[in-house]
Amino acid sequence: MSVHRWGSRSVSRAVRGALVCLCSGLCPSLGVAAESSASAPAERTAALQELDADSFANEDLVATEQQPRLDLYGFADLTYTKLLIPESNPWNRIYFPSDSFAVGNFNLYLSANLGDHWRALGEVRFMYLPNGATSTDNATGEIKRTDTTVLDYAGFEQPIHWGSIRIERLWVEHEFSTLFKLQVGAFLTPYGIWNVDHGSPAIVGIRAPLAVVSELFPAHQTGIQLYGNTFFDPIEVGYHVTVSNGRGPVEYEDFDDDKAFGGRLYLKTDAVGSLTVGTSAYRGGYYDRSAKYVVTDSNSVDQEYTTISKYQEFSFATDLKWQWKRWLVQGEYIMNEASFETHGRPRVDVLKPPQGFQPDYRRWGAYGLLGYRTHFLQTMPYVVVQYVYAPNDPVMPPVLGGQFGLNIRPTPAVVLKLELSLTHFNGPGNTGLGNYPLRFLATQVAWAF
Repeated sequence: MSVHRWGSRSVSRAVRGALVCLCSGLCPSLGVAAESSASAPAERTAALQELDADSFANEDLVATEQQPRLDLYGFADLTYTKLLIPESNPWNRIYFPSDSFAVGNFNLYLSANLGDHWRALGEVRFMYLPNGATSTDNATGEIKRTDTTVLDYAGFEQPIHWGSIRIERLWVEHEFSTLFKLQVGAFLTPYGIWNVDHGSPAIVGIRAPLAVVSELFPAHQTGIQLYGNTFFDPIEVGYHVTVSNGRGPVEYEDFDDDKAFGGRLYLKTDAVGSLTVGTSAYRGGYYDRSAKYVVTDSNSVDQEYTTISKYQEFSFATDLKWQWKRWLVQGEYIMNEASFETHGRPRVDVLKPPQGFQPDYRRWGAYGLLGYRTHFLQTMPYVVVQYVYAPNDPVMPPVLGGQFGLNIRPTPAVVLKLELSLTHFNGPGNTGLGNYPLRFLATQVAWAF
């Protein structure tokens, strides 16, 4: 879908044409030889032809054609999840949404070629959240559900629920050459495979692997990205370098002015199918604080900060994606470690006292995917094996999971998915949920537009 902008010159051209017609018809003195009324149409035709031939008259048309065009496209999906566990299993009360239809993603892209090697892209996600989201009072154990019900003033004040919009990315870019492209704004962190190819019609499974959704790398960053690629036949070499605010509680503010640095290097070749091998790294700080107004000794007003959490982190990842004939093999290994400052360790929530503080940690995860695209409706049977170790999350013990599914493409823009997930926990965790297996069946329809 495209939206074109029309300037005032198009209107001017129409007005000039109308005036020529009017003057030619009503004012014979403007004609060269108005000897008879029969010559008036010919004169008007000649005047219009002269106007069209005038370069100034056509300038507005040229300018209109050169104006940037806004392209709109996106993707959406609908998922149904059914738990396959006994009623006595506590995951029935905790895992949601279950036994329900849910629109998970409705993402809209807005892109424009701005000319002279400039382009821009925005991506927003429309959500029902925060309506229905839950939070737990750690003191009482009470679970509270967010209700966004309001009365619609545009109708008869019928109750409606308002949702929200999340900015996934928003950037502008200038291409100096294929080797140097500079991008500024909010962008997806360039690491691995799944984080960048995050659209539900593009990914194979229904849900991203736990190592990806756990954000061992920050999924988004706000700052500057330099990237490019070159060719050493038959190998393509590409890179990304990022400088950003890093991970933090607020997307548009860096509380401690400690910028994060990251990068990615990849090699790609079509000599053996399509093979891509990459490695990524990220280093940055995290700082969260509370603030209150205070009166200083000089009787002036100032703000006083209290540290909630502060640490330095390092992330490292490797990835591989190989497409050979109709086979697909891909996998990622992701690691993240954090070192807290002395007065920056947050408290760890526990069911029973004593309450402790968060220790330094190293967490990691990996997954592997194998699939084969058949000729029948472009159906791909696939299997995913994954493992995640996250000692920073005492609720979740180490996880070993497997997914078995079908990815069907009846048309290039529509994808049907069916997936069985089996999850085993290596330990009870501090809530005991790890003692219970988690199994569910999910189906999804995803489409691009």
